[in-house]
Amino acid sequence: MFPIIAKMLLPLLAPLGWGLGLCCMGFLLYLRGRRVYGQGCILLGITLLLVFSNPLVGDALLGALEREYEVSSAVESPNADAIVVLGGVTVPPVSPRVEVEITGGGDRLLHGLRLYRAGKAPVLVFSGGALTQLTGSTMSEAQQFLRLTVESGVDSAVVVLEGDSRNTYENALYTRQILEKRGWREVLLVTSASHMRRAVAAFRTQGIVVIPAPTDIRVVARDFSLLQLLPTVTALEKSSIAIKEYIGWWIYGIRGWVR
Repeated sequence: MFPIIAKMLLPLLAPLGWGLGLCCMGFLLYLRGRRVYGQGCILLGITLLLVFSNPLVGDALLGALEREYEVSSAVESPNADAIVVLGGVTVPPVSPRVEVEITGGGDRLLHGLRLYRAGKAPVLVFSGGALTQLTGSTMSEAQQFLRLTVESGVDSAVVVLEGDSRNTYENALYTRQILEKRGWREVLLVTSASHMRRAVAAFRTQGIVVIPAPTDIRVVARDFSLLQLLPTVTALEKSSIAIKEYIGWWIYGIRGWVR
């Protein structure tokens, strides 16, 4: 139940949730006659949205996470016993969709396939369960990855599915059980660069030898432009992804899921 509640509450912990929450609170205070406090809350809410929508802020927050592990091409990556790819970047074929579709972060699957084709490991492990209450489908993220992998021409015989996990902690827990049964020790772990810090810590806490293979890079080097001072939806998304990871790291530390 915790993973589902956490995903449902996540929007409230993002900058958009903070900003809108403060604006709503300010509006209510204003209606109740506390105009100074109400105007202050509305102003603070708008200011928060403007700050976290700034490209310089979004790049700074997310870039700090993405730069934590070095990014390498598939060819330059070391060998391992298995390539573990974390889900969370696909959606099931729920009407009107007729096929599995990839959302932002789909580079996870693409990079996992590149590593496999480069001969870095003989097997792919797809980790990700089904949150039926949120997606309306019982198809796990691992099964969605498998369908796309077969469509790309890779034999399903080289794929192992872990379709029970609902968050990063369970990704690590259930993947460890698979690795132990097969005698695999070292894995190339594929996930978004911004998510890699928490993922690596969760897997290592389970005793898994991890080689980080980050992908899905969203912050790139670029010259300063006055346009970077203007708020954008993309910058707000970057800030939200980063804050989610910082909050997730804090919660995982409290629960003992990372150390």
